[in-house]
Amino acid sequence: MINKKEKTAILGSHNSWSYLPPRKWWMKPFAFMARCQKANIRAQYERYGVRCFDLRIRFDGLNRSVIAHGVIEYGSGLYAELHRFNEAGDVMVRVLHEVRSKGPYTEEHVRLFRAFCESVAQRYPNIRFWCGRNLYNWEKDYDFGEDPSCEERYASVSRPRMLDDWWPWLFARLRNRDVLQAGTDKDVLLMDFVNIR
Repeated sequence: MINKKEKTAILGSHNSWSYLPPRKWWMKPFAFMARCQKANIRAQYERYGVRCFDLRIRFDGLNRSVIAHGVIEYGSGLYAELHRFNEAGDVMVRVLHEVRSKGPYTEEHVRLFRAFCESVAQRYPNIRFWCGRNLYNWEKDYDFGEDPSCEERYASVSRPRMLDDWWPWLFARLRNRDVLQAGTDKDVLLMDFVNIR
Protein backbone atom coordinates (compact mmCIF):
# COMPACT_ATOMS: atom_id res chain seq x y z
CA MET A 1 0.00 0.00 0.00
CA ILE A 2 1.15 3.55 -0.75
CA ASN A 3 0.46 6.42 1.62
CA LYS A 4 0.06 10.10 0.83
CA LYS A 5 -1.78 12.62 2.93
CA GLU A 6 -3.21 9.88 5.15
CA LYS A 7 -4.87 8.09 2.21
CA THR A 8 -3.78 4.56 1.42
CA ALA A 9 -3.57 3.71 -2.27
CA ILE A 10 -3.64 0.21 -3.71
CA LEU A 11 -0.48 -0.79 -5.56
CA GLY A 12 -1.19 -1.91 -9.11
CA SER A 13 0.93 -3.47 -11.82
CA HIS A 14 0.62 -2.04 -15.34
CA ASN A 15 0.18 -4.74 -18.02
CA SER A 16 0.35 -7.35 -15.29
CA TRP A 17 0.55 -10.41 -17.56
CA SER A 18 3.27 -9.03 -19.87
CA TYR A 19 5.93 -11.21 -18.17
CA LEU A 20 4.46 -14.17 -20.08
CA PRO A 21 6.17 -15.38 -23.27
CA PRO A 22 4.74 -14.12 -26.57
CA ARG A 23 2.33 -16.50 -28.31
CA LYS A 24 4.00 -16.32 -31.73
CA TRP A 25 7.66 -16.62 -32.75
CA TRP A 26 7.75 -13.32 -34.68
CA MET A 27 6.69 -11.41 -31.56
CA LYS A 28 9.72 -12.49 -29.53
CA PRO A 29 12.19 -9.88 -30.89
CA PHE A 30 9.77 -7.08 -29.91
CA ALA A 31 8.72 -8.47 -26.54
CA PHE A 32 11.17 -6.25 -24.62
CA MET A 33 9.20 -3.16 -25.69
CA ALA A 34 5.90 -4.58 -24.46
CA ARG A 35 7.16 -6.24 -21.28
CA CYS A 36 6.08 -4.18 -18.29
CA GLN A 37 6.51 -6.81 -15.56
CA LYS A 38 9.21 -9.35 -14.81
CA ALA A 39 7.61 -10.97 -11.77
CA ASN A 40 4.82 -13.47 -12.35
CA ILE A 41 1.33 -12.86 -10.97
CA ARG A 42 1.87 -14.88 -7.81
CA ALA A 43 5.08 -12.97 -6.98
CA GLN A 44 3.42 -9.65 -7.78
CA TYR A 45 0.71 -10.51 -5.25
CA GLU A 46 2.68 -12.31 -2.54
CA ARG A 47 6.11 -10.69 -2.66
CA TYR A 48 5.46 -7.17 -3.94
CA GLY A 49 2.03 -6.46 -2.46
CA VAL A 50 0.16 -5.81 -5.72
CA ARG A 51 -3.61 -5.81 -5.24
CA CYS A 52 -4.67 -4.26 -8.52
CA PHE A 53 -3.86 -6.02 -11.78
CA ASP A 54 -4.07 -4.61 -15.30
CA LEU A 55 -5.55 -7.02 -17.85
CA ARG A 56 -5.56 -6.19 -21.58
CA ILE A 57 -7.84 -8.37 -23.73
CA ARG A 58 -8.41 -8.54 -27.47
CA PHE A 59 -9.76 -11.17 -29.83
CA ASP A 60 -7.87 -13.21 -32.41
CA GLY A 61 -8.98 -14.28 -35.88
CA LEU A 62 -11.05 -17.08 -34.35
CA ASN A 63 -12.72 -14.65 -31.92
CA ARG A 64 -10.91 -16.13 -28.92
CA SER A 65 -9.85 -13.80 -26.11
CA VAL A 66 -6.10 -13.30 -25.76
CA ILE A 67 -4.02 -11.27 -23.34
CA ALA A 68 -2.20 -8.57 -25.29
CA HIS A 69 -0.17 -5.37 -25.12
CA GLY A 70 0.19 -3.50 -28.40
CA VAL A 71 1.01 -6.03 -31.12
CA ILE A 72 2.25 -8.64 -28.65
CA GLU A 73 -0.07 -11.45 -27.56
CA TYR A 74 0.75 -13.66 -24.58
CA GLY A 75 0.26 -17.24 -23.48
CA SER A 76 -2.35 -17.73 -20.80
CA GLY A 77 -2.87 -18.89 -17.26
CA LEU A 78 -5.45 -16.19 -16.77
CA TYR A 79 -8.29 -18.26 -15.34
CA ALA A 80 -6.15 -20.03 -12.74
CA GLU A 81 -4.96 -16.61 -11.52
CA LEU A 82 -8.49 -15.19 -11.47
CA HIS A 83 -9.60 -18.21 -9.44
CA ARG A 84 -6.85 -17.48 -6.88
CA PHE A 85 -7.81 -13.80 -6.77
CA ASN A 86 -11.44 -14.71 -6.24
CA GLU A 87 -10.49 -16.93 -3.29
CA ALA A 88 -8.30 -14.20 -1.79
CA GLY A 89 -11.10 -11.65 -2.06
CA ASP A 90 -8.80 -8.60 -1.85
CA VAL A 91 -7.96 -7.95 -5.50
CA MET A 92 -9.03 -5.45 -8.15
CA VAL A 93 -8.57 -6.10 -11.88
CA ARG A 94 -8.66 -3.30 -14.44
CA VAL A 95 -9.89 -4.76 -17.73
CA LEU A 96 -9.08 -2.92 -20.96
CA HIS A 97 -10.10 -3.75 -24.52
CA GLU A 98 -6.71 -3.83 -26.27
CA VAL A 99 -7.66 -2.22 -29.59
CA ARG A 100 -5.79 0.89 -30.67
CA SER A 101 -7.13 1.66 -34.14
CA LYS A 102 -10.44 1.74 -35.99
CA GLY A 103 -9.77 -1.39 -38.09
CA PRO A 104 -9.90 -3.99 -35.28
CA TYR A 105 -12.48 -1.99 -33.32
CA THR A 106 -15.51 -3.77 -34.75
CA GLU A 107 -19.02 -4.24 -33.38
CA GLU A 108 -18.30 -7.96 -33.15
CA HIS A 109 -15.19 -7.41 -31.04
CA VAL A 110 -17.06 -4.99 -28.76
CA ARG A 111 -19.76 -7.65 -28.35
CA LEU A 112 -17.11 -10.28 -27.54
CA PHE A 113 -15.42 -7.94 -25.07
CA ARG A 114 -18.72 -7.26 -23.31
CA ALA A 115 -19.42 -10.99 -23.11
CA PHE A 116 -15.93 -11.60 -21.69
CA CYS A 117 -16.39 -8.87 -19.05
CA GLU A 118 -19.83 -10.12 -18.08
CA SER A 119 -18.53 -13.68 -17.83
CA VAL A 120 -15.56 -12.91 -15.54
CA ALA A 121 -17.64 -10.57 -13.37
CA GLN A 122 -20.21 -13.34 -12.80
CA ARG A 123 -17.70 -16.17 -12.44
CA TYR A 124 -15.43 -14.31 -10.00
CA PRO A 125 -17.73 -12.24 -7.76
CA ASN A 126 -15.04 -11.60 -5.11
CA ILE A 127 -12.83 -9.66 -7.56
CA ARG A 128 -13.50 -5.95 -8.03
CA PHE A 129 -13.35 -5.61 -11.82
CA TRP A 130 -13.32 -2.08 -13.21
CA CYS A 131 -12.71 0.11 -16.26
CA GLY A 132 -14.08 -1.71 -19.34
CA ARG A 133 -12.68 0.94 -21.70
CA ASN A 134 -11.03 0.44 -25.08
CA LEU A 135 -7.66 1.94 -26.03
CA TYR A 136 -8.87 3.24 -29.40
CA ASN A 137 -11.16 6.04 -28.23
CA TRP A 138 -11.24 5.45 -24.44
CA GLU A 139 -15.00 4.85 -24.50
CA LYS A 140 -16.54 2.37 -22.09
CA ASP A 141 -17.31 -0.86 -23.90
CA TYR A 142 -18.51 -2.40 -20.63
CA ASP A 143 -19.49 -0.86 -17.30
CA PHE A 144 -18.48 -2.89 -14.26
CA GLY A 145 -20.05 -0.34 -11.94
CA GLU A 146 -16.67 0.41 -10.30
CA ASP A 147 -14.72 3.57 -11.03
CA PRO A 148 -11.75 4.02 -8.67
CA SER A 149 -9.38 6.92 -9.27
CA CYS A 150 -6.07 5.80 -10.72
CA GLU A 151 -2.63 7.33 -11.12
CA GLU A 152 -0.53 5.75 -13.84
CA ARG A 153 3.20 6.23 -13.32
CA TYR A 154 5.18 4.44 -16.02
CA ALA A 155 7.17 5.27 -19.13
CA SER A 156 4.40 5.58 -21.72
CA VAL A 157 2.35 8.11 -19.72
CA SER A 158 5.12 10.07 -17.98
CA ARG A 159 6.79 13.27 -19.11
CA PRO A 160 9.18 13.70 -20.73
CA ARG A 161 8.36 10.71 -22.90
CA MET A 162 11.98 10.11 -23.89
CA LEU A 163 11.85 6.51 -22.66
CA ASP A 164 8.31 5.87 -23.89
CA ASP A 165 7.40 2.25 -24.58
CA TRP A 166 10.85 1.33 -25.87
CA TRP A 167 12.47 0.85 -22.49
CA PRO A 168 9.86 0.51 -19.73
CA TRP A 169 12.34 -1.35 -17.49
CA LEU A 170 14.78 1.57 -17.71
CA PHE A 171 12.09 4.03 -16.65
CA ALA A 172 11.25 1.72 -13.74
CA ARG A 173 14.91 1.49 -12.76
CA LEU A 174 15.31 5.26 -12.79
CA ARG A 175 11.94 6.34 -11.36
CA ASN A 176 10.10 3.63 -9.37
CA ARG A 177 11.71 4.52 -6.05
CA ASP A 178 10.68 8.17 -6.45
CA VAL A 179 7.19 7.16 -7.61
CA LEU A 180 6.69 5.04 -4.50
CA GLN A 181 8.07 7.71 -2.19
CA ALA A 182 5.86 10.40 -3.72
CA GLY A 183 2.79 8.21 -3.39
CA THR A 184 -0.58 9.32 -4.69
CA ASP A 185 -3.86 10.65 -3.44
CA LYS A 186 -5.71 8.38 -5.90
CA ASP A 187 -7.24 5.00 -5.07
CA VAL A 188 -4.77 3.04 -7.22
CA LEU A 189 -1.15 3.57 -8.28
CA LEU A 190 -0.20 1.60 -11.42
CA MET A 191 3.51 0.96 -12.11
CA ASP A 192 5.76 -0.98 -14.45
CA PHE A 193 8.13 -3.57 -12.99
CA VAL A 194 6.82 -3.65 -9.44
CA ASN A 195 9.86 -5.75 -8.51
CA ILE A 196 12.14 -2.72 -9.08
CA ARG A 197 12.08 -0.53 -5.99
